[in-house]
Amino acid sequence: MIQLQKGWLVRRESWPRFGMKAALMLLALLLAGNGFMNRYRIGIDPQNEKCLPGYTVYLIDLNDRSLQKGAIYSFHAKNLQPLYKDGTRMVKILAGMPGDVVEIDQSWNTTVNGEVVGEGLQLARRLNLDESQFFGKRTLTEGHYWFMGKSPFSFDSRYWGTVNDEQIIGRAYPLL
Repeated sequence: MIQLQKGWLVRRESWPRFGMKAALMLLALLLAGNGFMNRYRIGIDPQNEKCLPGYTVYLIDLNDRSLQKGAIYSFHAKNLQPLYKDGTRMVKILAGMPGDVVEIDQSWNTTVNGEVVGEGLQLARRLNLDESQFFGKRTLTEGHYWFMGKSPFSFDSRYWGTVNDEQIIGRAYPLL
């Protein structure tokens, strides 16, 4: 049935036809949502002192594991107790890749291939550890990566070493 209502042409549909369209739309939304959830995760940084200042919410792409220095990635924490349980999602900047030379010097500078990527070991005191135990130079081996935050108070590879291939979840994109 077609009716004219205040200058507009309105077409009324039967309930079965409307129900079919609504069911198809709902199915399309569910499939799209399922596809989104199979590929992406949302990460939220609840800390007061952020390792990547200015960002709290991240979109994590589970299918993007192509690693590039300077990009942000999410990975599962491993052996970081008591601060973080194994499996906790963490987000940091990839600073070093296999073959890179990482050094933490007595001035508390962290360098990768001679380029400063971090300054400070402020968390060592909070963790009741002597800063000198972190000093040294190492070459990253195959399958091991060095991750850093931008804050001097970031709990990152300076304190716990490398992240291996199996821990990496995917690339993270800051949203808010």
